[in-house]
Amino acid sequence: MSSIQPNNTHQNKSKNSPKLSRVAGVAGWPIHHSLSPLLHNFWLRQSNMSGSYVHFAVRPDEAVRAFKGLKHTNISGMNVTLPLKSHAFEAADVRTKDAQRVGACNCLYVRGNTLYGHNTDLAGFAQPLLSRLSLEQIASKPAMLIGAGGASRAVIAALQSLKVPHIFLTNRTDERAYLLADELQIDNLSVVPWGLRIDALAAAGLIINSSAAGMIGKPALDLSLEGASKEALVYDLIYTPLETPLMAEAKAKGLGVIGGLDMLIEQARPSFRLFFGEEPNPKAKAKDLLIKALDPNLNLGSGSSS
Repeated sequence: MSSIQPNNTHQNKSKNSPKLSRVAGVAGWPIHHSLSPLLHNFWLRQSNMSGSYVHFAVRPDEAVRAFKGLKHTNISGMNVTLPLKSHAFEAADVRTKDAQRVGACNCLYVRGNTLYGHNTDLAGFAQPLLSRLSLEQIASKPAMLIGAGGASRAVIAALQSLKVPHIFLTNRTDERAYLLADELQIDNLSVVPWGLRIDALAAAGLIINSSAAGMIGKPALDLSLEGASKEALVYDLIYTPLETPLMAEAKAKGLGVIGGLDMLIEQARPSFRLFFGEEPNPKAKAKDLLIKALDPNLNLGSGSSS
C-alpha cells in the first residue's frame, strides 16, 4: 500500500516467541510529534512481546484509499489522529457503537478481510475520571464543557454513559456550540453563550476543557475559576504543556485536577489490546516516560506515578 509507509522501525523481539511480529502504528498529517510510538513500544518491551509500532504519515487526500488498503497488508491496525479521524470512519467496513456515537474513528484494526473502525476516546476520557470519582459522584452534578470541536463529541458521549445529569456546553464561537447541540439533539445538553460562561461554573461538578486554548503556542483559556464550586474537578484534555494555566489556577484554588496525559495513556490501552492481542503490562509505568519526553528538564521525584 503505497500511501502508508512507516518512517521508522522500532522492533521489539522476544527470543522465545514463535509468533510473527505484529506491526501497528499511528496515522496523521503531520504525525512526527505523536507520542504513541514511544508509549506502545514501551509496553511491548515491558511485556516482552514481539512487535513494532510506528508513525505513518498519511495525506488527507489519500487517507480513505490508504486505510481501505490496510486489509491487504500485514499491519494489524493503527490509531488515527487529526485530521484523519473522519477519513478513518469513512474507510471502515464495520463501525463499533462507540465510533458511531462519536461519528469518528481514532482506531482501525483488521480481522480477517474486514476493517473495523473504533473510537477509544470515550474509554480514554472516562477512566481517569473514574479513578478519581465514584459513579455516584459523577452523576450528582452537571458538567461544564468548553469546546465544540471533534474532541467534545467523545467527551459528551462519555459523560452520557457516566449518567451526568446535565451538560453545559460553551465555546468561544457561540455558533459552533449551537451547531453541535443541534446536530446531537441531546435532551440534557444546553448551550451557554460564551458571554455567560461564568454562570455555569457554580453548578458544575466537572469543568472540562476540550478546546485548544492553553496549549503551547495558543492563548490561555479565557475562563476564571473564581465562581467554581469548591468540590469541582477540572479536567483539561491538553498535555502540552503538562500543566496549563487552567490547571495551575485549579490547583491554586485547591480543586481536583486531571491532565490530558492521563487520557492519552488510557485511550491507548484498548488500542494496544486490539493490535497486539494482550493488555499492556499493568506494572509498566508509562506516565513518567511520557513526562520525560515532553519535558526533559523536569526532575521526577520518587512519588511520581503512572
